[in-house]
Amino acid sequence: MRVFTITMAIAVLGLAACQDKQSDTIAEPVKPIAVAASTGQIAKIINSSGHVKPKITVQVGSEVSGKVIAVNVDFNSIVKKGDILAIIDPDNFNNRVAQEQARVENSDAQIKVNQASLTRSNVNLAQAKRSYERRKQLYAENAISQAQLEETERAMLLAQADIELAQARLDAAHSSLRQAKANLRTAMVDLSRTVIRAPIDGIVIERKIDPGQTVAASLSAPELFKIVNDLSELQLEAAIVESDVSGLDAGDKVSFNVDAYPTRRFHGAVEQLRLQSQKNNNIVTYTAIVNVDNTDGLLLPGMTANLQITTDLKQNILRIPAAAERFRPNAAQIKEWKAADKADGNAPANPKVRSRLQELGIPASKIEKILARLEKDTKQIRADIEDPLKSFRRTPNLKRLAAMTQAVLKDTLSTTEYQTYQRIKQSQSQTREADVWLINDGKIRKTTVSLGLSDGSFVEVLSGVKEGEQVVTGFSGGPPKGARGKRRG
Repeated sequence: MRVFTITMAIAVLGLAACQDKQSDTIAEPVKPIAVAASTGQIAKIINSSGHVKPKITVQVGSEVSGKVIAVNVDFNSIVKKGDILAIIDPDNFNNRVAQEQARVENSDAQIKVNQASLTRSNVNLAQAKRSYERRKQLYAENAISQAQLEETERAMLLAQADIELAQARLDAAHSSLRQAKANLRTAMVDLSRTVIRAPIDGIVIERKIDPGQTVAASLSAPELFKIVNDLSELQLEAAIVESDVSGLDAGDKVSFNVDAYPTRRFHGAVEQLRLQSQKNNNIVTYTAIVNVDNTDGLLLPGMTANLQITTDLKQNILRIPAAAERFRPNAAQIKEWKAADKADGNAPANPKVRSRLQELGIPASKIEKILARLEKDTKQIRADIEDPLKSFRRTPNLKRLAAMTQAVLKDTLSTTEYQTYQRIKQSQSQTREADVWLINDGKIRKTTVSLGLSDGSFVEVLSGVKEGEQVVTGFSGGPPKGARGKRRG
């Protein structure tokens, strides 16, 4: 009986101790996390990947076929323009040159023969003319018959025809000579091509032939060597997705690293954004060319680079944390830190619409009529956007509001006015409206701000917030203190 009494007493004391511990687990108060709007720097950075490539790469091939009898360079050989890289067996090409040279000499001889024939024809014609003149005189004196005169005239005409024939043969011989010389030049060019020379100063980075190998250039020039111009100046070819193309310009600063030197940062600048697009797995990309100084020789062709391209940089601007733009309090938090406003749809329509309409230069009465219709047609959508209980539908509701606004404007504006309105809107596409929450005297309130450039961590404030004002980025607290890891007594 005494043992049971002692056991019960211990249990009562243990329960009391547990109650004392539970009384110590007090819930942490929920507090807004606020950051002051401050002046600083924002840089828009595009992350991409690419490969290191030489600025100039020349593929050296052979324009003639034959057996390679010598290779004078190897991988990493430094060459100058005109240096002999390889030699193809020239015997057949030497024979062809000799054949064409013989044809040239033969054509030259034919010219001389035909020139002599032309001279002989000219002499015969002169003699025929003199005979014709004498017989013509004799015929006038009735010393010869008409038949004799006609025979002399016929001989003169035949001599004239012989001259024309000799001249034609001479012209043909000159043509044959020109063709023979052209064939000779071609044969000599082909002979010169049996010596493969470096087209540029550079370094051999690839060799694809060995002595004794036969190359065939019947359809296309086979690639024998690959030479890069200067490894002290390289370039990167970076793939830029279409959403990041806007704002990318020549001269933008680039920093990158490669796997071979992960702790070192290299630097360059954008030279060009190529217009040709590429599509892979439904992702459209464009190629940006980045110039890189490689005087230290650390970078090698083919290395993979991870790039950060700074497309825009603003300093001494008002900024707030990007988390403030994303922050959305729930209904309970709004109720605790502020008297919850009932969503009644009285929030004004897009305030930028009025300024854009005024910029169009249309009458004020028409502007008010359009705005009144917008207030009426978008009332429920704006109420849903303002309702904290429907915050999960905010994005689709904003899209509905934009679509409804565009529909009203298209219906009430002329075609020219609507097109001008769209151009004004496009020119303002770099800015956007957003709701952020400010805290003052322990209360939070929502305000609409105009935002600009963002780097993911901070966002530029154009209007709506002043320097030093506290913007809410979230809430802290909630779970009981010490609740985690507590054991029962």
